[in-house]
Amino acid sequence: MRKFVAGMAAMTAALTLAACGNGKSDEPYFVGEASSAAPASAAPGPAESATAESSSAPVTAKSASPKPSATTPVNVKYVFPVVGNNSYAHTHHDYPASDVITNCGNTFRAVTGGTILAVTRVDTWKASVNAGATRGGLSISLLGDDGVRYYGSHLSKIDAKVQVGARVTAGQTIGKVGDTGDASACHLHFGISPPCARTGDWWNQRGTVYPWPYLDSWKAGTNKSPVDTVKKWKAAHGCPTKPTVDG
Repeated sequence: MRKFVAGMAAMTAALTLAACGNGKSDEPYFVGEASSAAPASAAPGPAESATAESSSAPVTAKSASPKPSATTPVNVKYVFPVVGNNSYAHTHHDYPASDVITNCGNTFRAVTGGTILAVTRVDTWKASVNAGATRGGLSISLLGDDGVRYYGSHLSKIDAKVQVGARVTAGQTIGKVGDTGDASACHLHFGISPPCARTGDWWNQRGTVYPWPYLDSWKAGTNKSPVDTVKKWKAAHGCPTKPTVDG
């Protein structure tokens, strides 16, 4: 991951992350169950995510946020998550997500209105352990009013108003881009997934469907929604209870 992002930071002018896996198609695809589980060192279960902030684990909401509605609210608005020059590709290593390459300190915004599910304010990632639950460094998980979960990580700062259970609006500043966790260059890791366990299931939270079609839309000022794609993914795969791929 660190080598991948470092290499891509040097290639932002080309707007590509070619070293991020070997994806050859520009069409989004779904990742299902792998034939074998990830290595034990990289595949901790939900118990790895404690709720105590004193342990540097993400603070999570168990009942503070509403359950996602069956239909997408008519007035849902979407915005691009980063303010400032940026680039991202149509591929990502190992699982669907987008690494938005941009400068450290650039604004990270809530892509839609919703409720904060989890916040990690302390970077506890260690290369020698490389635990999946800590790779994101400083991170935020948001349950959108559309019933979709949105995740941003490798942040350098999280706004003080971003607390578990807090409401945010589309376009609200919630953090700053950084390189915390398993990252060697400034970028925002952006993931889209169904809420599933809501918190603790970092392997789903980090991303289950490709964000780039929606990033393209939001960047252009249009309002493409991932709701249908996320519903189809969940119908096909359910909610995995452990990592299906490493990375």
